[in-house]
Amino acid sequence: MANYPLQADPRSVATVGENFNDGSVLELVTPASSGSLFLLFRKAGKQRIARQVQHSRCIYQPPDLDESLRRAIRFPPSAQSYGSTGKLLGRVRQLFAGYAGLPRPESALITAWAASSWFADCFSSPPTLLISGPNMDHAIRLFRLLHCVCRRSVLLGDLSRSAFLTLAPLGATLLINQPDLSPRIRALFATSNYHGVHVFGNGKISSIASSKAIFLGMEHASEDEGLHLALPPAHCDLLPKERQLSEIAQELQAQLLLYRLRNLDKVRDFSPSKLDSTFISDVARNLAASVLGQVEIVESIGPLLRRLAEDKIAQRGCDIHVAIIEVTWGPSHEGQEIKISRLAELANALLRCRGETLEYSAAEIGWKLKNFGFRHHRNGSGMLLKFSRENRFLLHQLAARGGLNLPRASGCALCSPPQKVDAERLM
Repeated sequence: MANYPLQADPRSVATVGENFNDGSVLELVTPASSGSLFLLFRKAGKQRIARQVQHSRCIYQPPDLDESLRRAIRFPPSAQSYGSTGKLLGRVRQLFAGYAGLPRPESALITAWAASSWFADCFSSPPTLLISGPNMDHAIRLFRLLHCVCRRSVLLGDLSRSAFLTLAPLGATLLINQPDLSPRIRALFATSNYHGVHVFGNGKISSIASSKAIFLGMEHASEDEGLHLALPPAHCDLLPKERQLSEIAQELQAQLLLYRLRNLDKVRDFSPSKLDSTFISDVARNLAASVLGQVEIVESIGPLLRRLAEDKIAQRGCDIHVAIIEVTWGPSHEGQEIKISRLAELANALLRCRGETLEYSAAEIGWKLKNFGFRHHRNGSGMLLKFSRENRFLLHQLAARGGLNLPRASGCALCSPPQKVDAERLM
């Protein structure tokens, strides 16, 4: 009698969502007629909703969430057609313009950030929105609107480390109304907001990179990483009643889910090459990707992003790392090398002009250059930074990532707009 290999029984898996290699996707939904969590399975443009889905020798089921937690997190009822991308995003933007009183640039920025929450798993570090202003009522109004359009959003008035470690692995978008949020939690947000970075807590280890919006009140938050938005005075329509707001949310959630499902690959592969240099930074690129480079939104947020970047640079004006890049920029376009001692002189002079009294030695500058990744050498007169192609390429990368608006040098291919730079040729 022939011996046939035994077929293992399918393994049961509780999931909050899956992106399979064959292009199929699992998403959590809460059909209006049920109120319970189901799975939406989509493959090759076709979709079905079920309590469990068998795929790749596994039986997938929704997680068993506490009822209060399930009700607090907004899940879409299904995935529904939305017409064009411009029409969908325009409707979302109009919500923020009409009911939160946001001007054109700010309403476009909030729309792009809300869209990015639907693709948080596509980015190495999902953008964090930091909201400041004197009026908490205005912030709550904005959060209620975000609760309608963000992916798996939950509105919170207090957030502990334990609560964060419970919510983030669910793919929840956290809308946090907590001006006194502890520095320890804010530091955890910054260090853990990268996919692949895990944190241990609540008896397990989890990846907790997630979309977050935080209302900080009037607190100074220049050290926090994220998009900083100062709420302007509100001149807006009354919010719809709760029932109407819920109906708006149900419709938009279903449309935004289909927007996600159709565009996952486009967002992952998005290139800002046709956009201006504002969109080189990771945060700006992720916002543009989330709206698929929609011209109306991108053109509206470009000046605002540049202003935010300039404000951030001004706040970091006394940062020695920023000063090193700034004072190295000119010499890198004028000569072949520079002494580390000369860079130290230039950096210290720049910092003194900005009010800094602390001075750095040439040895300290050398170590910081090494930590950046620069290769420097010693000759008879001391340590030198040679402007090799590798070092110049790194310098331009650091300037772009830091959002530094440094002058372009004539004849420098690395200073050309992104779409004109052939990285392989330059390296």
